[in-house]
Amino acid sequence: MPALGFTDQRGRLRRILENSLEGALYDSSETEEDGRMVVVHAHRPDGRAVSVRFRAVASSDASEAPLPDAVIKLRDVDLANPGCLSLLAFAVPRFRSPGPGYARVRIDAGAARLDIVCQDAEWWEDAGSA
Repeated sequence: MPALGFTDQRGRLRRILENSLEGALYDSSETEEDGRMVVVHAHRPDGRAVSVRFRAVASSDASEAPLPDAVIKLRDVDLANPGCLSLLAFAVPRFRSPGPGYARVRIDAGAARLDIVCQDAEWWEDAGSA
């Protein structure tokens, strides 16, 4: 059982991402610890820098490289359902569930779509950039 198994993980991740990234403008992204973490850096319209670290990443993919200053929109947060059999998941490996405790996060950054499968996320603002 994940450490936060007693919480509404989908709702928790959605709130984190809405509070941090929704409406922000994309700056850059990077991986840490051999791809086990993905960090997205952005800034709010008022100039405050904000970053989100996706933790325990099982996979991450982008349809294309997001352009700087692209508006970020949270598309979806889906908890993985290992008991669900899907023909799409059978045919296309990226739609396979990594197992319980993971969530698939889909984010639009302009025309680019980011698809991140992770267990958790954390965010912070750079107080000195406002």
